[in-house]
Amino acid sequence: MNDEQDRVLKLLEEKKITAEEASKLLDAIRRSEGGTGARNKFLKVRVFPKGSDRPKVNVTLPIGLVKWGMNFIPDEAKAKIEEQEIDMKMISEALEKGITGKIVDVDEDEHGNHVEIWLE
Repeated sequence: MNDEQDRVLKLLEEKKITAEEASKLLDAIRRSEGGTGARNKFLKVRVFPKGSDRPKVNVTLPIGLVKWGMNFIPDEAKAKIEEQEIDMKMISEALEKGITGKIVDVDEDEHGNHVEIWLE
């Protein structure tokens, strides 16, 4: 990661810019460096309550932020995620390869929620 990207992430961390602004800046940096960037640009998460077609959680995150944040997931949290049959390694590979489409589609038993995660 170069200094410009580090500065964008620092601004985001300090809440001086939004995640969407950070994503646009990071994309512009990649284009200026001659890279094509990843084909996927956002990770989207939706959580639906049991029996509802309206999500109670609807989050869109820029891929750069997701990749950066994955470095800070504690091992205990990774284990909990794996218990839900979500393959973190597969998600990391999908992010790196620029794959798009649904990567997680899980019915959570405890509360009856339905979770969808996809890349676009």
